[in-house]
Amino acid sequence: MTRTLLRSTGAAALALVLVVLVASPGQASAFRYWTYWQAPTGATAWAFATQGPGTAVPVDGTVEGWAFGVTTESANPDDAPATAPDFDAICGSTPAAADRKRVALVVDPGAAAFAPAGETPPATVTTCVVAETNASGYEILRSVLPVRLEDGLVCGIGGYPAQECAPVLDDAEADALLAQAAVTAPTSAPSPVAAATSDGAASGATATSSGSPWATIAVAVLLLGAGAFWVARRRRSA
Repeated sequence: MTRTLLRSTGAAALALVLVVLVASPGQASAFRYWTYWQAPTGATAWAFATQGPGTAVPVDGTVEGWAFGVTTESANPDDAPATAPDFDAICGSTPAAADRKRVALVVDPGAAAFAPAGETPPATVTTCVVAETNASGYEILRSVLPVRLEDGLVCGIGGYPAQECAPVLDDAEADALLAQAAVTAPTSAPSPVAAATSDGAASGATATSSGSPWATIAVAVLLLGAGAFWVARRRRSA
């Protein structure tokens, strides 16, 4: 997962997220989770997604990426999938088809240092997905690998991680994991899989955030601010 919201949450849940992440800024500045990345047609570098996979609709020739690891507030290019977003290398042998699109997909489980206790990252998956033109990023992903959701969040992809769901890490723990990952070789080479076909069915899931949990925080701030303004107006008019 990504710490990506796939369906709307209530104001109370958003407020809780705000308390956990904002009330103690010195102790909660990183997450271990799946991040969502994109590369437009012809791009040679990953870009952090600016909208959630349930609303993002990649076009023919683009590359979708997911990466598991420890990510801080800033979208660091080092957090992106280790496999370059090369559409030709992944989808070059897949012919174009009328009323369909080809989207390259890279799912990188990250360094072994980031794995929850007792788990081992699976191999990186690269594949070419042939889908309906309106298929979302979530539909592209789900057509290839099972996705585990908890409270609207993408917590696991392809069974990894098995149980954890985007825990908040303190600075010391995050720094230690990042340092360990920096000196650890990749767990495995990319594992290409057969071209997949997506029917565009997304179980009604709707994304409301980007590839980062910090977009959810921004939404929470806006909601809480609007709520406070409404309560103040009610009190003045009473």
